[in-house]
Amino acid sequence: MNLLDFNKRFRDEESCILYLKMKREEEGIVCPKCHTSNHYWLQTGLFWQCKTCRTKTNLRAGTLMEKSHIPLLTWFIVIHLMTSTKKAFSALEMQKQVGHKFYEPIWYMMQKIRITMGKRDGRYKLQGNIEIDDAFYEVVDLKKQLDKGLTKRGRGSDKQAKVLIMVESKPNPKQTNPHKKDRILGFAKMIVMDDLSATGIKYVVRESISPSSIVISDGYRGYSGLHEIVEEHNAMVVPQKEAHIKLPWVHTVISNSKRNMLGVHHSIGKEFLQNYLNEFCYKLNRRNFTSDLFDRMILAGANDTWY
Repeated sequence: MNLLDFNKRFRDEESCILYLKMKREEEGIVCPKCHTSNHYWLQTGLFWQCKTCRTKTNLRAGTLMEKSHIPLLTWFIVIHLMTSTKKAFSALEMQKQVGHKFYEPIWYMMQKIRITMGKRDGRYKLQGNIEIDDAFYEVVDLKKQLDKGLTKRGRGSDKQAKVLIMVESKPNPKQTNPHKKDRILGFAKMIVMDDLSATGIKYVVRESISPSSIVISDGYRGYSGLHEIVEEHNAMVVPQKEAHIKLPWVHTVISNSKRNMLGVHHSIGKEFLQNYLNEFCYKLNRRNFTSDLFDRMILAGANDTWY
């Protein structure tokens, strides 16, 4: 959906209300008290009332927009801009686009949307051939800087966050061009880690990857226990110069995500890095979808709260 189509569909607040009401009724309204689905709509208060126990369910209750006082039209514009573009938006640029007076509510809104994107992707597990690698992302950890008065250098630096990247990557025997990858990219997951120990990696892989998968990784000792939780684990010695050949797609995902964030955001707080990775993976995983991502995001937001 391009900008002109969006403006035709959502001309005012009323059109947004009707659209969200329709989406929620398609999914089904369930009374939080007696758990029945027998309701009627009250336009004056923008809520459904249960015919059995008279409990009221607000239009925004149980959704991404719950307890928000920002107009639905603003929410819809932000969701449209975040899902219709391949690149990301900074909160400052989004504030300018929607014409909001304050920066913080727009920043907070975008974080809620990113969390919801991550919750939606969290429902699915990767399958088939999986490339796995870890990477370090530059972040700002203000709390540690204030507590210590200085930052650590090297691998354990407070300026770097550890991320585990998992990418579906099946062989492509039809690829004959030597300048292109001989594997096909599927879906991806990127998880911020407290540490890259074998125990932590096994836990994340168990939650993110189907047990019937075949995992390909380098020889890092943290991956040594993966053979216990997947069908097959192939660990290779990967020289740095050959990383893009042995593990082609996982390194492409890492470099593209870093370039995307560095090109848009001046800095990212360590505690919010996962949210930005959620947004990147959500768009990447739906790059070939023919249906509109705006409708998908509204549906995800109607089914899940951000918290």
